[in-house]
Amino acid sequence: MLKTIDFPVKPHVRKYLNVHLGTEAYVLSNSGRFGRMLFHLMRRQVKGKLHHAGSREDCTSALALDLRNFPVHQYGLTELTDYTIFQFNDYCDEWLKEELYTWVRQFVNRRTTIKQVITDFMAGYDLREEDIQYETLRKAVQRNVDLAVLKKKGPKSVGKMSQKTADLSRKSADLSQKTADLSRYSEIRALRQQLKKEEV
Repeated sequence: MLKTIDFPVKPHVRKYLNVHLGTEAYVLSNSGRFGRMLFHLMRRQVKGKLHHAGSREDCTSALALDLRNFPVHQYGLTELTDYTIFQFNDYCDEWLKEELYTWVRQFVNRRTTIKQVITDFMAGYDLREEDIQYETLRKAVQRNVDLAVLKKKGPKSVGKMSQKTADLSRKSADLSQKTADLSRYSEIRALRQQLKKEEV
């Protein structure tokens, strides 16, 4: 009877899951968005269409699953199908991109470029070019986020103020911009910590 199983995942999916599920073996349960999806896919495996068969080749990393709470005997699990692997990787990839879109909408303005935000996001998840290319994420943002609105958006308004105060504010904004990259990176790190707590 199976006790653990290595679920094939793409390198960027593994790093994404490191933040949400940790780096140790994940005890499979029917709770949390990733646990529910895995539980559902593994107990109702289907072969799917043939064009998904090649997706296993891209999955050079693995998520170790502890099946102590999964009734393997009941579902007759002997191996994972290509379609199950494809579905879970695709699901995680969509969650990663949705989080990226949120960051782009929140941080991009006249002072902060799309490139800076995507680069910071990749750093937050320790994603490198060999895991997932920057260009892949940039094109996804270009297709799914209204960039025209973001580029017009200025830094957060500080309300009405005198011209002298406004001038002083602009000077201090220039100074604070030097630490903006560190600030965004810290926010990503803080987000990672928060996400870990929420997934527990």
